[in-house]
Amino acid sequence: MFRFAIVLTLVVILAGAPAAVANVPLLQHRVLGYLTFLPEDYKSISPADVKARLDANDLPFVVDVREREEFAQGHIAGAVNIPIRTLAANLSRLPSSRSAEIVTICPSGFRSAQVTMALTLLGYTNVKTMVLGMREWNARGFPIVR
Repeated sequence: MFRFAIVLTLVVILAGAPAAVANVPLLQHRVLGYLTFLPEDYKSISPADVKARLDANDLPFVVDVREREEFAQGHIAGAVNIPIRTLAANLSRLPSSRSAEIVTICPSGFRSAQVTMALTLLGYTNVKTMVLGMREWNARGFPIVR
């Protein structure tokens, strides 16, 4: 599922990029580099690992890319809500260091995988998606705040 999300994201990025864009070779270079050098974990982190980090007060910067209404129904303590469609307008809300540890979250991992790829292509070097998203977090009974 996670691989499919990454491939689908790549197709959308390449198919939706206007031919007139001057940086198409740069985009292609970055996308190919991203896919070629994907780590063994496919830039993912499990809900259990996120929970362990929360319990240890060592939580990375958590970006919840769900819509505001979804976020309001319950989210991980300390998460920052930046809906996926507003990411470009809210880059200033991300850590200023491109090497800061960031975890992206959504209901299933699909939207967050897209954001993980986008942030990586923008130069962020330590971004991961929480696999299976908030559905798995909630299924395990992990804490949420409203």
